[in-house]
Amino acid sequence: MPNISDRMKYLRRMEAAFAFAFPAIFLYLWQKSSEPVGWELRVPAMLLVSYLLFQGAWYWHLKLEALTRRKPLPPYFHSLYRTFKWTNIVLLIGMSLALTVAIVRGVNHADIIWTSSLLGGAILEQINYYHYQLMYDTRGAIANLRRNARLRKAALAVDLARA
Repeated sequence: MPNISDRMKYLRRMEAAFAFAFPAIFLYLWQKSSEPVGWELRVPAMLLVSYLLFQGAWYWHLKLEALTRRKPLPPYFHSLYRTFKWTNIVLLIGMSLALTVAIVRGVNHADIIWTSSLLGGAILEQINYYHYQLMYDTRGAIANLRRNARLRKAALAVDLARA
């Protein structure tokens, strides 16, 4: 079983990789689409997901640095991540309103599906980082979930509560 620093490196690396990979993949797919693409609706939703993934990558970087140096998280951590949490909520609400307006206006069905899916992913990332851990990908995490029969508080949420 990997140690905690290896786990943090893995999480940091994967969050950062997906923050770059998702936009690259989606932009490529959309550009190749034979159907018209509602860029003004899809791109902001995609960027919102990347914004959240970057927050996760930076969090795991800061956690790893704190662990490696045997020091607490940096002094700016709490204000930065409280700001992230607040801006995420504002952006999620704004994107939800834009999607609602698009649905009312009868925008292309594919644009609604893509945007709804990306918005759903952003909401799940917000929950996963700032509220409850949604990813259970190790035997220990799954055993803990079975044993306690409830979701674990997110690591970032625990660190934010230590203010």
